[in-house]
Amino acid sequence: MKTIFNAVLKFVAFILAGILVFALPASLLFNNIGEVIFNEDEVNGIVTGVILDSEIIPAALENVTNRQAEEISNKIEDTDQTGRRELNLYNLIYSMDDQNWKNFREVLLVDDVVGIWITDAVHGFFQWLDSDDQFPLIHWNLVPVVEKMSGPEGKAAVVTFYDSLPDCTDLQMEEMQIQPGAPPPRSKMIKELCKLSTIPHAKQIEVYNDVMMMVVEATPPEYNATQALLKESQDFSGIYTLKYSIRTLRWNFDIVLLLPLVLLFFILILGVRSMEELGQWFGIPLIGGGLISLITALLYRPLWRGFLTENMPEAIPQTSLLYHEIVDGSARIIAPIFNPLTWQSFIILLIGVGFLAMGFILRMRGTAEKTS
Repeated sequence: MKTIFNAVLKFVAFILAGILVFALPASLLFNNIGEVIFNEDEVNGIVTGVILDSEIIPAALENVTNRQAEEISNKIEDTDQTGRRELNLYNLIYSMDDQNWKNFREVLLVDDVVGIWITDAVHGFFQWLDSDDQFPLIHWNLVPVVEKMSGPEGKAAVVTFYDSLPDCTDLQMEEMQIQPGAPPPRSKMIKELCKLSTIPHAKQIEVYNDVMMMVVEATPPEYNATQALLKESQDFSGIYTLKYSIRTLRWNFDIVLLLPLVLLFFILILGVRSMEELGQWFGIPLIGGGLISLITALLYRPLWRGFLTENMPEAIPQTSLLYHEIVDGSARIIAPIFNPLTWQSFIILLIGVGFLAMGFILRMRGTAEKTS
């Protein structure tokens, strides 16, 4: 009866050892996630680095505006029939290529301004998470951007775009029906997007400056991200519930490393009957878990890229700048989570090999003593 009971205990210990092989790398990974995403300085540094050291902003501007250009045009276009401005932004925005958006970002969205926005957003999120506030308080100061758009930087951005336009073809010139001495055909210029040979460049640039000024007039001095969130969300209680769900997740990440320790404890109680068996019962699962951790650390980049390729929305084609920036940027974001697995797995492997070597040495010593 005792033999059967011991066999059952060892079988349970064997099952727990198998679970430990997979629970160990999973626990390390979840612990690393918690160490990164719930560390305000870490998050701020990662997001700032990814955004400021990449072209994600111009890529996102290009993608979003290309999909919403017609709506934007309808909102700010002045279509009064008494001869006032009639500026269609659809063709203007859609014609801008990657380099145009990069130039706009460098001129108007300087690193200092974007860096402050990121810091304010991250701090507002963590302050909300650790307080009783129902909503995060996030405000972005747009005055520096508006000042640049209405100042020399904005004019420089317009000139950069104008210089990229091609000369008008004969067909386009005929379409615009320009009369000698007549003012620039504003709406047709925006529609055709080309340089007129019969009108001075300065007057044509002024048309595009008008577009910039329309955007300036429509831009508020401060963007209230909290207010925008409230407009999008109809269930306010859901946001409050989300806070406590995130807090619970943070607590789970903090204690996740207890899982492999608990498994080791039960393996010790149920399966280990000697120091020789300790080396075997602890060593093999630790080596297995360490190898899985090491393989994960080495292969996460190609696996992550493959996952993104399969699940990228159709609105973001693989040929777009935004696609490549998302792939590269997200890989940089998850790097602080997976990179520690390399040295963590080596430590676990060393411990596992140490236990296994201890059990082997003790067994060899016991065999030698019996022989003698």
